[in-house]
This record gives sequence, structure tokens and C-alpha cells, in this order.
Amino acid sequence: MFVDELKSILKQPMIAFIIFAGPVLLTLLFGGVYIHNYLEDIPVAVLDEDNTSLSRNIIRQFDENERFYVKYYCSSRDELKGKIDSREVYMGIYIPRDFYKDINTRKSTSVLILVDGTNMVIGNTAYAAAANIVQTMAAGVQIKLLEASGMLPEEAKKMAMVFQFNDRMLYDPRLTYMNYLILGFVSVFLQQVMVSSLGLSVIEDRAVLAKGNTFLKLIIKILAFSLFSVPSIFISIGIVHSIFKVPVRGDLSIILLMCIAFVFAVSCPTVIIASLTGDKLKFYQLSFMLSLPTFVSSGYVWPKDQMPHALLMIIKALWPLIYFHKPFADVIFKGVPFSAVKSDMIQMLAYTFFWMPVAMWILRKVKAPADSSIMKSAT
Repeated sequence: MFVDELKSILKQPMIAFIIFAGPVLLTLLFGGVYIHNYLEDIPVAVLDEDNTSLSRNIIRQFDENERFYVKYYCSSRDELKGKIDSREVYMGIYIPRDFYKDINTRKSTSVLILVDGTNMVIGNTAYAAAANIVQTMAAGVQIKLLEASGMLPEEAKKMAMVFQFNDRMLYDPRLTYMNYLILGFVSVFLQQVMVSSLGLSVIEDRAVLAKGNTFLKLIIKILAFSLFSVPSIFISIGIVHSIFKVPVRGDLSIILLMCIAFVFAVSCPTVIIASLTGDKLKFYQLSFMLSLPTFVSSGYVWPKDQMPHALLMIIKALWPLIYFHKPFADVIFKGVPFSAVKSDMIQMLAYTFFWMPVAMWILRKVKAPADSSIMKSAT
């Protein structure tokens, strides 16, 4: 039966292509989008109404920083805002008139940083880098003012920098987008190719599956499809590591175990949806419509502990990606041991043990539209 199922898959080139080549091609596509890892050369517009050596030095610090380049020098506030509104730049720097004079006379003054917050990736990157530059410049100016008042350089430095902030960024010191996103995408690729290809096969073989030995036939079908999809995911991991230079620190045997467990878990809602729709087009529409909600609610892009508890319980009860998405990436990228993902694995198995009998019952009980029409014609 297993060999026959493999032959059936190979006789359908489109299904075989989706389940095996799909993750590989999608990995290359998504990896190519984020090939630069992190943002550089963010265009900036400047309005310098002070035009002193200090203000020019601040602008130069931005222009020499790898994150920015000064693209426009504006002559008015309206022009500065217009450059941001038209998306010609993503950040504006405004230095007010008498900026240097106010500093020398110890008056409160500031440099205004305008960041386009409509793009979270650009906004966060620009804000963090700009804040670091301005704070460094402010500390340097404070030291010079203290020295000008007669304080020794070492004492001035201690006074301006009462304490220092030391940080250690674990796993990914440069906070590259490739490392963060691509492994999350790869795990979703496994979901999507299993859902689309297995669901289509269930619809085609529904009568045979429901006739007898449903459990055995369904398990064999899932194993046959996993024989294509899981190796494809490992090829994708190899591409991510060798081409896109994402570190693979984890035990691949744990990843294999997690992938197999997830394949069976995600097969449960797949069989249910395929049985209830009974139509290839409707199934495809629904399965692809579910891809974005399941991705967003899986705890990968937004932490699970920040979700409403009731919503989290509903998500866990209905879709298994939440048990696989983040743990999959953590094992690969962080190298965490099995004990760190054991709880998610147990919950994923519990999900499968509950929903698999439900899926088989629905598969046997719900008649396909084609079967119904044949019965009506016979009557």
C-alpha cells in the first residue's frame, strides 16, 4: 500500500512538484529578498537652520554611518516633511536655529529626528541607529562643556558618563533580518506543501479512504507525502545555511523528529477541511486563505505570552503550527536541547491524538458532492 501510494504521487507531476520542489524554490525566493541581511543606506533629509560647526558635525556623523546617507538638504520644515511624505526619504533631521548658541549658554535644546513609522522594519532600524548617534554626540558635547568650565578631561568624562551601559546580544549580534525570518518561512513551507498536496490527494481518493481500513490508509498516505516533504525541508535548511549563511547550531535529529510530528499534526485539519469541502478549488482557496492567519498567530512574529489567553487557547485547539513554528527555529538557530521543546512536542502529539480520530470520522461520514450526485441520479 505504501509503494502504491508513492507511485500515485509520482504519477501526478503537479503534486510531486509542489511537495518536493516547492519548499526549495520558496526558500531561494524568500532568501533572495533578504539577501542583504540588514538595512543600509537609509535615505535621510536634513534641515540645518543653525549651520554651525557642531550642527555640520552631527550631519556628518549620520552621513558617515553605514545605516544612513544624506540624500537631501532642505530649506524649510514643509520641504522636510514633504520629502518624508513622498517616500523620497525615510528619516528627517531638524537642527533648530541657535542650537550651538543655546548649548554654550546651557539652555535646553534638541535635535529633532523625524522617522517614517509606516514601515516597522525601516522605522525601528532608523530610530535605534539615530538615537545611538545623537546620544554619543550629546555625551561628547557635555564633556567639552565641562572641560571648558575648568574640569580636568578625566573628571569631565566621569561626570558626563556616570555609568556605562554594556550589552551582549546573544546568537545574532547584528540582528540580521535573514536570520530572524527565513527559518520561520521554511517551517511554514512545510505546512503549506503538506496542506495543499495532501488535501488534494484526500479529495481524489476519498471514496477509497472511507471504504475500509481508513486509519491504515490515511497513515500510509501521510507517511508517503512526508517522504517527499521532510527531505525537501532539510534541503531548504541546507540552502539557508550554505547560501544565505544562517548558522545551524541545533541537532538535526531533533528537527527530523519535530518535522515528522508536525506532518501528522497538520494532516488532521487538512483531512477535515478536504472532507468538508470535497472540491479541489474550494479547498485550495480555503487552504491558502489560512496561510497568513496561521503564520501570524503561531507565536513566531508576536510572542504567545502577549496574546489574550482565551485567543491563545482557541489557536492551540484548532491549528498545530503554534507548537512547531518557534521551537523549530530555536532548535536550528539557537541550538536548544530537546528538553527546551519537549513541552511543545507533547502538546503537538496530544493535538494529533485528539484530532486524528475526528478527522477520520468526518472523512467516513461526510459524503463527497460527486458521490451525492451519483446517488441522486441512480434514484
